[in-house]
Amino acid sequence: MKYLIALAIPFLFSTQNVTAQAWTKDTKVISLGLGAANYYHLGTTRAPLFGPTRGFYSPITGQLSVEGEFGVHQYVGVGFSTGFGGAAGSLFGSKGSINVPFGALANFHFYQLIEDKMGKNLHADVLDIFVGVNIGTGIGVIFYDNVSDQVVPLAFGGVHAGARWYFADKIGLTGQFGFGKSLIDLGLVFKLN
Repeated sequence: MKYLIALAIPFLFSTQNVTAQAWTKDTKVISLGLGAANYYHLGTTRAPLFGPTRGFYSPITGQLSVEGEFGVHQYVGVGFSTGFGGAAGSLFGSKGSINVPFGALANFHFYQLIEDKMGKNLHADVLDIFVGVNIGTGIGVIFYDNVSDQVVPLAFGGVHAGARWYFADKIGLTGQFGFGKSLIDLGLVFKLN
């Protein structure tokens, strides 16, 4: 994230006229990322040493992510998140887990608002900085050595912050961090319109 900010600093002090924006109410984007996630696996934990216990299990897992976001307002977008991930070994005696999450998100693109209100070119045509909320569910599988594997529901929800930098008209880099759908996620973003 600090590298994205370092790349953006020279653009922040420009005084050229505003020509376009990276986010509008007509924007539609799809992003593909790689990162780390932390979903709650709900149900019974089957630890070989302690026996079954009710509760939740929340490993940090690697995650391939797919997100879509669609403009509903000049500064607001809503969309979906999904992906596929897993971890090797973790607490409670498991050999590992896989997860397939799916959820909803909403983002507020405040950098666009700042450029509009200041009336200066802050390069919001190539830089999009936002904050958002997310919530979702999914399916997880926990693998054990001495007891049967378990399919469990997932749950997640939280807040996130992110930035997108478009190095070409329809393609850019994206980075997000937060809690819920991902702890950190870095990848590519594609404009569909």
